[in-house]
Amino acid sequence: HQQQHQQQHQQHQRGQSAGRAHKPDARAEKEVEALCAEADRFQQARDYERAELCFRKALAVDPRHTRSLCNYAYMLHVGKRDFAKAEELYRRALAVEPTRTATLCNYAYLLHSDKRMDEARQIFLKARDSNPDHPWVKKNTALFA
Repeated sequence: HQQQHQQQHQQHQRGQSAGRAHKPDARAEKEVEALCAEADRFQQARDYERAELCFRKALAVDPRHTRSLCNYAYMLHVGKRDFAKAEELYRRALAVEPTRTATLCNYAYLLHSDKRMDEARQIFLKARDSNPDHPWVKKNTALFA
């Protein structure tokens, strides 16, 4: 029985090191949501330094929190014009949740802003396929047609 427990523990450790992070507990999840909401408020006020600090704290608690990844990427793209870092964060978010419409839409917008039209259209089509009724999808269909 002890040996079986050790094997399960080792498998769990290998799984985490392979990038399959465990889901944070309820307290940590609540902390991440609060930090993400605070970052969003700072971002809306164009206080990008404080927003970035909050996003980094949120991602330190849960590196796979897709809303933090996506919103941080959007801030870097629109607020700071750091397309490379924004793209990296969008890709991380899509690795966790490949059909999240908001992430796909924002990533398509980044690619469009960077004049990468073919890639932007491909990502937009994924967003449209995953959620054709999403307001951003409906609003921007002509842009990517």
